[in-house]
Amino acid sequence: METILTVCAVIVTVAFVALVAQAIVTLRQVRHTAKAVEYLALNADGKLTALDPVIGAVKSVSGAVSSGWFRMAKTVYGLFSKE
Repeated sequence: METILTVCAVIVTVAFVALVAQAIVTLRQVRHTAKAVEYLALNADGKLTALDPVIGAVKSVSGAVSSGWFRMAKTVYGLFSKE
């Protein structure tokens, strides 16, 4: 019986060491990813402000699509198209 308990204790110890090793590798990767995200966030501000005209154009197009003029044109087109 002592042999079985010793084998079980060794297996549990080896499993715990493997778990700790994997946790260390994972935490290193998380730290590296966090640094990369921080760098991206600090440097993205200038690049995102350059996209303001594009975002404004998309907003105006989406506003036109949801406006009454577009709905009326769609209705008129529906009257003349036979589907």
